[in-house]
Amino acid sequence: MRMSVVLLFVALPAHADLYRWVDPQSGTVKLSNLPPANPEIQPEVVPYRGPGGLPAQPTAAKAADTGVVATLEARWRSLLAELAVLPERPDFERGGEGLRQHLESYEAARAELDRVDPAGAKRRQAEEAPLLERLSRLLQK
Repeated sequence: MRMSVVLLFVALPAHADLYRWVDPQSGTVKLSNLPPANPEIQPEVVPYRGPGGLPAQPTAAKAADTGVVATLEARWRSLLAELAVLPERPDFERGGEGLRQHLESYEAARAELDRVDPAGAKRRQAEEAPLLERLSRLLQK
């Protein structure tokens, strides 16, 4: 009995904050128990979830409050612009590694943005559709 009480008190301080943010250089989502070193990045503190538990506060509302949506939208637009001019570059290679990396970064940013701002997903899809269709035709040639 005493051992279980001791174990309970030893395990309690093990809870720690988890920080989540989008790396502005790569567009990837980062998770860490330490906040980002760059003071300009505003991380989201992910609420603790027990086994099968739900977050204490909806993450979409929290993200909108901290400006994460604006940051992700800017990153998404930047990657969309890069994809638009990619086929015109002299070093463009159909199906090459550069195109794959751009598409992966773009998809990661778009998926994260759709997760935190589902209301804007249809608008973004309408904006990206012509470009993605053009890229698809280029890749099929």
